[in-house]
Amino acid sequence: SRRAVSKINAMQDDERPLFVCVCGDLVDTESSFSRALASWKKVMAGWERNLIFEQQVKDFKRIWSGLDPDIALVCLCGNHDVGNRPTAQSIKHWTNSFGDDYFAFWANGTYNINLNNCLFSDPSGAPDLFQEQLIWLEEKLAYAKANDATHIFVYGHFPWFLKHENEGDDEITTFSKAPDGWGPKGSSFPDSYFTIPREERQMAMMLFQRYGVTACFSGHFHQNVVAKSSWGMPMIVTGPLSMTLKSELSEELSGGEPNGCGMRVVDVGEKGQFTHEFVLLDGKEYA
Repeated sequence: SRRAVSKINAMQDDERPLFVCVCGDLVDTESSFSRALASWKKVMAGWERNLIFEQQVKDFKRIWSGLDPDIALVCLCGNHDVGNRPTAQSIKHWTNSFGDDYFAFWANGTYNINLNNCLFSDPSGAPDLFQEQLIWLEEKLAYAKANDATHIFVYGHFPWFLKHENEGDDEITTFSKAPDGWGPKGSSFPDSYFTIPREERQMAMMLFQRYGVTACFSGHFHQNVVAKSSWGMPMIVTGPLSMTLKSELSEELSGGEPNGCGMRVVDVGEKGQFTHEFVLLDGKEYA
């Protein structure tokens, strides 16, 4: 994060961003993972995890407060913030420190919708909050279209899909390898773990197609993905500032982008047009 802040602050003239979006996992104390590898999350009492949470929040804010004041910071929640099965309590715990878990704003004619799509990943812990956000999402999409937004960008933590919007929950059968030294030897994650289930995904895809969403951006997969829906909407997944994974499908999914710690720079053009590039922080790729 320190290197990212420094690199962003050094951007000048046309390269200088209006805002920076961190697509979730600002902290790492959520203990509700069904297969959490971090054993301390399992054995520590809730008050102990809360103390660690508070310190991690302070660390995050201290580092990112170094971002130059003319660049806005947009923060989304991820599953390490609110859990794989978010609840009203886990979301409130996060919003008390970081503000609303979903919101929208204008920037130079673009309309930017920021979601808590952890609720789309598993709405069972807070079905009322899921429905509330879904209704809000359509209202904001309709508002953006009615007001002739030059672009409608949607940001969330979870990728909506990795290959195509109709992929089944059992279609992705590959795994992503964790770096050596992280977790037990040979640790890996099923790639299917990282996407929104098809049923909830289709609710969003229907709205995105109806209202002409320009592109979706996310994190969570710890590696880059450049995919498109059947009607041409890009699903752009950006690698992390921390631990990098590598899928067995990495070459197919990444669109030729390097795999490593970095950030994505988006250059917005005329109506509906934009370009984007993943920039490594230190020039090192994860092999």
